[in-house]
Amino acid sequence: MKVSLKTKTFIMIFIMTAVLCAASIIGTNIALTNIIRQQFIDKAESLTNAMADLMDKDAASGIRDAVLKVYNTTDDREKVSNEDWGSPEHEAYVSRYSHILEMPEFISLQEWMRTIQDKGKFTYIYLVMMDTDNARTIYLVDASYDDEMCMPGSFDPFTESDYSIIEHPMDGLPVDIVETEEYGWTLALGKPVLDRNSDIIGYFCADSSMTEITNIKNHYLLIITAVLVGLALLTGILGVLAVNHFVVRPVKILSAASLEYCQENEKNEHHRFDGLNIRARDEIGDLAHSMVQMENDINDHVATLIKTANELIEAREKEAEMRQAANIDALTRVRNKRALFSEEEQLDREIREGTADFAIVMIDMNNLKTINDTYGHEKGDEAILDLCSTICSTFKHSPVFRTGGDEFVVILEGHDLKHKDQLIACFRETAAKDETRKPWRSLSAALGCGVYDRKLHNHFADVLKAADTEMYLNKTAMKEKR
Repeated sequence: MKVSLKTKTFIMIFIMTAVLCAASIIGTNIALTNIIRQQFIDKAESLTNAMADLMDKDAASGIRDAVLKVYNTTDDREKVSNEDWGSPEHEAYVSRYSHILEMPEFISLQEWMRTIQDKGKFTYIYLVMMDTDNARTIYLVDASYDDEMCMPGSFDPFTESDYSIIEHPMDGLPVDIVETEEYGWTLALGKPVLDRNSDIIGYFCADSSMTEITNIKNHYLLIITAVLVGLALLTGILGVLAVNHFVVRPVKILSAASLEYCQENEKNEHHRFDGLNIRARDEIGDLAHSMVQMENDINDHVATLIKTANELIEAREKEAEMRQAANIDALTRVRNKRALFSEEEQLDREIREGTADFAIVMIDMNNLKTINDTYGHEKGDEAILDLCSTICSTFKHSPVFRTGGDEFVVILEGHDLKHKDQLIACFRETAAKDETRKPWRSLSAALGCGVYDRKLHNHFADVLKAADTEMYLNKTAMKEKR
């Protein structure tokens, strides 16, 4: 059968155009995938770094220490990984950490992380620490809900990518993108959380679903595909020159822009496609407009994430200011009675766990009413400040609380508990030396000390009462001496 040259030309152009369109679709898909993947990684790393910096370091350290206390005292044969989730052995193991769920630090930090997870559209957020000796990832706080939450102290064996943490701990957990049946494409990474000494407390980890952005890419890829198919039919009629002028050149421009797009990851927003100046009033123009619209949609999505992070930062700062103001005495700037209640809860918890080791020093100023009546309340405040300064300089390693007008409480642990007798003697010696100063500046105070004894004391209040009794005995003796 004879075939006309026109038909052959049309078939040849159609085949060439079809091949070119297919290659363009594949290339565009690869370029878009790389663009979105890189930008999503950059923004996820930026947000994860910000959240790691904003985390309450003291709360994280407290939770880590509480977990390690149980983990290090548990025999390795009794430790069961999350691979046996739900088994009686696993339930028995994680139950050892159930008390940590009641710690104020855990409750506060988990609520903060859940706020980030819900508003930031993260799939999962969790805080972990690494047992590099045994290649285990130990959970500290998991923002998941209900049965999906990993208990503090539960652990997973290292994955292949986790081993990099051994040689480069400050780099954090590397970016890992996986596809799951439940969440689709998910990006996971972790950044170190550092304490005030720049030591690693743990790693703030976030799993982010890429499904939404992948859907955006697929939407615009569908538009691109439709435009290119229509363009193939058009160029089959207009010829090779029309194909080269209206298809190949603009697609190359878009491809070049896509490749350069990935190199702009240091900016918060991208406007690479917006500046291409493609104003053709045809399918290629629609394609360019779609790329610009896609770029704007991605920028809007990222801007929303950044705005949410900034709002969380502001809320966190306000919360910290309010919490600090509520626990500080206005005159002396030491902790107040409200702060002592929080310390009491912590020590009562340690008493129940059998790990408590502390003493309470109670100091009550003598003659404050006489100073106020004789010299005025301003001099009385000076006397209180002098007494507070001496207490703080004597018990340097212990928290000091002003619990009344002229009454102070000091909780001794560690160094100060070990040297309590020397420190108490030093305080009394300093007070005795200062008795020659002006009447309202002389230090005269009664002191009592109660030492926790697990055989005698069941609560923090019992130790406080013992210190109070000894203080009043000391006050009575001082009155009799005067």
